[in-house]
Amino acid sequence: MTLRPRTLVPFVIVVYFLVLIPLVVVIGVSFNPTSSYTFPPAGFSLRWYQAFFATESYVDSFFRVSLTVAFAVALIATVIGMLAATAIVRFRFRGRQALETFFLAPLMTPQILLGAALYLFFARLNFDASPATMALGHLIIATPFVIRTVTAGLVGMDPSLEEAAMSLGASRIYAFLRVTLPLLRSGLLSGAVFAFVISLGDINLALFLSGPNSTTLPVHLFSTIHWGGDPTIAAASTLQIVIVGAAIFFVQKVFRLRLMM
Repeated sequence: MTLRPRTLVPFVIVVYFLVLIPLVVVIGVSFNPTSSYTFPPAGFSLRWYQAFFATESYVDSFFRVSLTVAFAVALIATVIGMLAATAIVRFRFRGRQALETFFLAPLMTPQILLGAALYLFFARLNFDASPATMALGHLIIATPFVIRTVTAGLVGMDPSLEEAAMSLGASRIYAFLRVTLPLLRSGLLSGAVFAFVISLGDINLALFLSGPNSTTLPVHLFSTIHWGGDPTIAAASTLQIVIVGAAIFFVQKVFRLRLMM
């Protein structure tokens, strides 16, 4: 029995409601003029956004740590994911399946256990907690998503396009850079956004890898909620929502422009 589109409308509405209502509540609370977590807000005020930018701990954890680490992870994970996906899809060699399993294993490992393992590993090497160790941890959980998106793009791409360029005298690397890479822009961009969002919102690994100079915004919010707090937490969360939404909107805009060309 096939469901008609009209019969699916109530289910779609329920799903959208369950997904969006928490975001609406957080955004609404961030504009509340009072210090209580009331929704709907009693009025409209930018008081808690001013408090956010006036508090050094919030600004430092968001701009110096979270955003810096997220951008670095997005860039490095995209490069590593592109190279790994190309090797897995285009080449046949002994251990190829093992390599694919190795890169995708973090998706099957509970992140809380992975965070504890990384903490013990860095402690054994006497590595102090820093944005660099945080970025290394986030690379482990972000790179598999880049590999999956790029792999999907490579599988759907005709290898003869690259072979045609090579038959005209181009080297394999030049043909990849000038033919294959431009066709992978959508997959690379999607993977980069995935890596950025995962790093920006991670707390499982960050709880173990953060230190005095490498506290991400999610960890800072977690600590603030634990000891109490005010709607500045909602303002900080809203800023994260806006940044992630802008990144997703940018990707959709680029894809739409590509489809129209």
